[in-house]
Amino acid sequence: MNQPLVSVIVPCYNYGRFIAETLESLQNQTLQNWECVVVDDGSTDNSAEVVQKFVESDPRVRYVYQQNQGLPAARNTGIRATTGKYIQFLDSDDLLQSDKLQHHTAYLETHAEVELVYGGLRYFYDGTSELIFSPQHKSTPWTLDKSGAGIDLLPFLVISCVIMPPMPVMRRTTIEKVTGLFTEDLPSCEDWEFWIRCCYKNVQFTYLDLPNTLPLMRLHHTSMTRNRIVMVNSFIEVRQRLRPILPTPQLVKLNETLLNNDFVEKCILTLEREGRMAAIREAFYLSIERKSCILLGWSVLLFALPPTWAVKLLQLQRSFHKRFYHWVFKK
Repeated sequence: MNQPLVSVIVPCYNYGRFIAETLESLQNQTLQNWECVVVDDGSTDNSAEVVQKFVESDPRVRYVYQQNQGLPAARNTGIRATTGKYIQFLDSDDLLQSDKLQHHTAYLETHAEVELVYGGLRYFYDGTSELIFSPQHKSTPWTLDKSGAGIDLLPFLVISCVIMPPMPVMRRTTIEKVTGLFTEDLPSCEDWEFWIRCCYKNVQFTYLDLPNTLPLMRLHHTSMTRNRIVMVNSFIEVRQRLRPILPTPQLVKLNETLLNNDFVEKCILTLEREGRMAAIREAFYLSIERKSCILLGWSVLLFALPPTWAVKLLQLQRSFHKRFYHWVFKK
């Protein structure tokens, strides 16, 4: 078999009920010169049986099993097991519109200076066909929509993870350029940390939002993005790793402000799970550790305000900061 043009890496953990539709969306691509490696990360459901039917009927699909090691390790296993010139990530509950691989690989084939091409993104609730931008912003885009050298895009990625894994097609050589694979000791947000490394290596990003090229991310009750505790702890871990390496005082200050916000959200989650006194203690001790007046203020607010008021204030604070910083960098 000839070397495939693009390798599609599909990590899977107990998503046997979704993965057939995921692989069918791949088979429906207008570009047919692809390979797909499904990395089963220790599933205990029928994932293996579902994938095996595709393996038997389509030589482009392969199945690799590993003991459960987490999503970053599964993606890394897929990278090592494939040979395509380009790489597309696709989670086992998500879909690709039919021209995604065709248009994005064609652009990379004709623009040697570009290392990563990406477009828009939509979500859909399981069992429905309506496409939305996100659960929080149903009619408003929130992902990155800019082209340029990675270092120029760094401020947007410091604000938040504005590129999701299925959005880009990238050159395999880009992974070598950014010195490696996904960071496996992060329980989540490993993709965010990876895009930031791409920025530091000045990877050339191109935004190319053509018709029928969207990845479609499924929303359901077991989606990882719905696990707020894991996500917030991962936000904190990534921001702490950023602290010593950010190149400008402005980005350092931005990161510290948003890190404080993440700690505040962690306090709110503590409030919801363990009660007011536990949240006050956490905010107070964090304020001492970080020498943060913001966190000290939150410990006072948590003591003085009803819990629902505290949550609403947090939501307003986070919304203001994100809108403000996006406005600043767009200027």
